Amino acid sequence: MARTLVKTDAIVLRAMRIGETSKLVTLFTEHHGKLKVSAKGARRPKSKFAGCLEMSWLVHIACPVRDDRDLHTLTDAEILRSRPALLADLPRLSYAAAACEMVDRLSLDHEPNRRLYQCLTGVLVGIEEVAAVQLEALFWYFQLRVAEALGYRPELSQCANCGTTMPPEATWFSPGLGGSVCRDCGRQAAAGLAEEGAPEYLRARRMSAESLHLLTYLQGLRTYSCEVIPAAPPERRTEVRALLRSFLEFHGGTNGRLRSLEFLDAMGVNAGGV
Repeated sequence: MARTLVKTDAIVLRAMRIGETSKLVTLFTEHHGKLKVSAKGARRPKSKFAGCLEMSWLVHIACPVRDDRDLHTLTDAEILRSRPALLADLPRLSYAAAACEMVDRLSLDHEPNRRLYQCLTGVLVGIEEVAAVQLEALFWYFQLRVAEALGYRPELSQCANCGTTMPPEATWFSPGLGGSVCRDCGRQAAAGLAEEGAPEYLRARRMSAESLHLLTYLQGLRTYSCEVIPAAPPERRTEVRALLRSFLEFHGGTNGRLRSLEFLDAMGVNAGGV
């Protein structure tokens, strides 16, 4: 098979130790998708890779890539943007880890997705910039953009099943049907999945009007800025977290909940910046 020397910017999704001195690193690039590389000797103090392969950091890499291999050997890496401030802020670090883990779990090796790459680079900048009370709403915005970049944008303005316009009052939400659903379709979906023994978090559930309006607003934002991201309402956190998590896990085909999101849930109100 032909070998191509890839030189590109990449975001470090995760890194783990292998052997005594090396690292196994997962990178996400704009034009080459996800790459898994071995950084030989990266844990040696004088290694050219030392200190530059940290989660969420933007680096410029050089790596020979072969289509018939899943693991490649990294030959060079240079830091373009480090994020040391995240290490001193546990909520921000946790959201950055969750964003990287989500892209890692929902993307395929060697499959470029420019929009997904832009979503990730944008949210990592946002996590450093926004106020603490905006962090969770920023992450909800990111989850909605990820779903759209992967081709399964949730329907929020009308019933995803029958097409009727959503009423202003509380409605239902069904991951399997593709988003918000009217009362009749929601009840039918909930009953049907319960009979099939589907996990509780994947079944259709009631959704408050406030959560629907908030998600509709975030989905309508075309570009990120600190000024347009609202503070996450404390009374909406549990509901919105569950809705977005169930939707992404259903359509992304992930096995079980994302570990970083589990940690954010465990952090409770501290993750929301209050």
